Amino acid sequence: MLNWPSHIALHEERQELFVANDADDSILVFRASDKANVAPIRMIKGPNTGIKNPPGITLDVKNGEISVASMGTHAVLFFPVTANGDVKPSRIIRGGPANQVALNIGNPGAVGYDTKRDQILVPN
Repeated sequence: MLNWPSHIALHEERQELFVANDADDSILVFRASDKANVAPIRMIKGPNTGIKNPPGITLDVKNGEISVASMGTHAVLFFPVTANGDVKPSRIIRGGPANQVALNIGNPGAVGYDTKRDQILVPN
C-alpha cells in the first residue's frame, strides 16, 4: 500500500509508526515492530479527510493528535492519533479559503511543534 511514502513519525508510547503516503493521499499506521510485507493496522484516507499529497506529518503526543501537511489542499489537518478511515479532521489551518488558490500555505513540506513557544511550525 506504500505509494511514495514521504515522511514518518513514531509514537513511542503506542509503538505505532505513522506514514505520510503522498501519492495515495493517505496516512498509514503500522506497528513499530512490523517487518516485511504487512498491511497497516489502520489508515486515514478518503474524501472526508481532506488529505491530498501529504508530504509531512508530526505527532503531538501530549494532546493525542497527528498533524498532516496536505500540499494538495494547501492546509495542515489535525486528527486524533486513533483516527481510522474516511474521517473529517478535528481542525484545519488553511492558507486561504477551501477550493481556492492558497496565498500562504502553498507547499507545506513538514510540520513541527515548538513546545517552548507553544507554536505549530509549517515551512512553506
